[in-house]
Amino acid sequence: MTVDPPELSPEQLDLDTRASVFMKRGIALMEQATPEAAGEALSCFDDALALRRQLPIDRVPACAYGLAACWLNRADALVRLGGEAQGLEAVAAFDEAIQLLQPLAAGDDSNHLRRLAIAWQNRGLLLFAHFPARAIEAIHNLQAAIALLDDERAAAIEDRGHLLGAAWVNLANAYRSTGRADAAPMAGESAERAIGIANEREGADPRDAEIGLKARHLLCQVLAERLSLEPVSPDAVHAATDTVEAALDLVRAWEAQGVSAFRPLAADLFQFGALVYQRFQPQFLEEFLEEYGVRVEAGAEPPPS
Repeated sequence: MTVDPPELSPEQLDLDTRASVFMKRGIALMEQATPEAAGEALSCFDDALALRRQLPIDRVPACAYGLAACWLNRADALVRLGGEAQGLEAVAAFDEAIQLLQPLAAGDDSNHLRRLAIAWQNRGLLLFAHFPARAIEAIHNLQAAIALLDDERAAAIEDRGHLLGAAWVNLANAYRSTGRADAAPMAGESAERAIGIANEREGADPRDAEIGLKARHLLCQVLAERLSLEPVSPDAVHAATDTVEAALDLVRAWEAQGVSAFRPLAADLFQFGALVYQRFQPQFLEEFLEEYGVRVEAGAEPPPS
């Protein structure tokens, strides 16, 4: 937190300095990625929280922002610890942070807008992953994050595209989890939005490539459901093969640069593509396998259906 000296007394500045020490210690512990370290980090964030609560958060926006950071880090540590009770505590911590950030995000500082969008998204992800009965609430949280990132003021956020693409992928997954009648089309539309956003930079940034590939993988799951229905839509067949090939082309481009992290996704997509060609366009199966997999020798068996 950075504030002008006249805004805080020496005693208050000392409180914030001490809180910053606890925050840095907790963040360093979180990098160890063990339950024991997360527990120690939680204690650090609680110590920082106790100190920053004594600051004039109603008068000094930077103090409110610093306190929100304590709550967000506390939520992160609780999620790392796992367990239902810890999850509920984490949801409450997100609520405290969001309450502090909402008035700040109405201003001109895009950092406040960014932090609020991340808070909404992480709250939604927590609900989606650990509290399935609250999936609709998770969807609303993710929609709130998207609305903030779609705001014209968010144009100043350097990683806006990455955050927005990730939010759309997460929203697609949340839709699919509900089992509602409109879940598949809503998930498909969200995945397509993520692909459109990631497409701008997925050839240059592996983070965006990961978003684009996950979105295509999810879209293929939606298309697989459509392909299981009669009569089969030719548009769904073309969409499936086009999506698979675009994804495999992207993986191949990153493989050429020495990035092999996308192979598990590529394997799933390749198998799905081979099955689609085998069932609906068998005349193109060998060409697909030659282009993206292994050459099919004369008389060789096609992939199992």
